[in-house]
Amino acid sequence: MQPGTELKLKTLRNGTERDATVKLAEMPTESTKADSNDEEGGNKALDGVEVTNLNAHIAQELNIPTTTKGVVVTGIDPASKMADSGLQKGDVIQEVNHQPVSNVSEFQNAIRKSATDPLLLVNREGRTLFIAA
Repeated sequence: MQPGTELKLKTLRNGTERDATVKLAEMPTESTKADSNDEEGGNKALDGVEVTNLNAHIAQELNIPTTTKGVVVTGIDPASKMADSGLQKGDVIQEVNHQPVSNVSEFQNAIRKSATDPLLLVNREGRTLFIAA
């Protein structure tokens, strides 16, 4: 079905039937894997980190304000430097080296410009913390 289509659903929970109408949204398509081997460079400290754009739906799932800006960590190689530093799937990266990032493109630009191991400002379950590589 196409995004924007409204569906009527009937749910049954604990013996109670409920009707609900939902509107299909478009699945986010922009995601990236931070990889220093790409054509445009990068920072080896972020190898193995995969992010996608934060949207209102994801923010709600993560229990953070929908006004939060950043990119969501959707995957991380457990053997990566950032995993060792404590970065986790579901973390929202809001800054790279004190440079705000609000989408995947800004995140990629920030890691390309980073000459040193990055310092990330991360939102985890509504709390902010810094993670250094």
